Amino acid sequence: MRRLGPMILILAAAALPAAALSQEDTPRSAEDYVCAFAGDCPDKAADETAPGERPRLEADRGFSLSPPAATRPRRPAPTARGQRRAPSGSGAAVAPRRPAAAQGQRVNLRLSFETGSDKLTPAAEAEARTFARALLLPQLVNMRFRIEGHTDSVGGRAMNLDLSQRRAESVADFLIGLGVARDRLEVRGYGPDRPMPGTRASAGENRRVEAVRIS
Repeated sequence: MRRLGPMILILAAAALPAAALSQEDTPRSAEDYVCAFAGDCPDKAADETAPGERPRLEADRGFSLSPPAATRPRRPAPTARGQRRAPSGSGAAVAPRRPAAAQGQRVNLRLSFETGSDKLTPAAEAEARTFARALLLPQLVNMRFRIEGHTDSVGGRAMNLDLSQRRAESVADFLIGLGVARDRLEVRGYGPDRPMPGTRASAGENRRVEAVRIS
């Protein structure tokens, strides 16, 4: 009986990484992509829903976005002539700031491929379908995107450049097959030349496909 306690602790500890991974791999929704690329995000105040209602998503849920600008000290917003500023502590509602929706915004699509191949895994296909649905929504339907393929630096550069290009083209072809207009997508493969900030060029995190808003 004394050995049973340590064994339970060992098994519980081994299960923790798997649980964390499953949460990290939770698919995003089309609404998340709209929030990232169009700035059309649910208000955080609306997250306090009534019992039984579906909670709304936070603006930055599950995304790898471009780093925000440095935080500056808050200053009172200027008021136009003839307008009165809401008195401090008056309880007046202030509209929450939404993330900037501009050209150059990028999102890591978190797509995986079979080893050394441009073939999407089943999980990646499911994520790409969600992204395709977002691209067909009114908020994004007039935008154009660049699909970028990236690799780590393991192996020859020429091989990685070719692989990254083929993977980006594979993603674009998959989106086009789901109804996204071909002229809305550009494709580029950068191989190992653009590692993620703060990572070694050889790090596995650099094997990724990103979508970048270009118009």
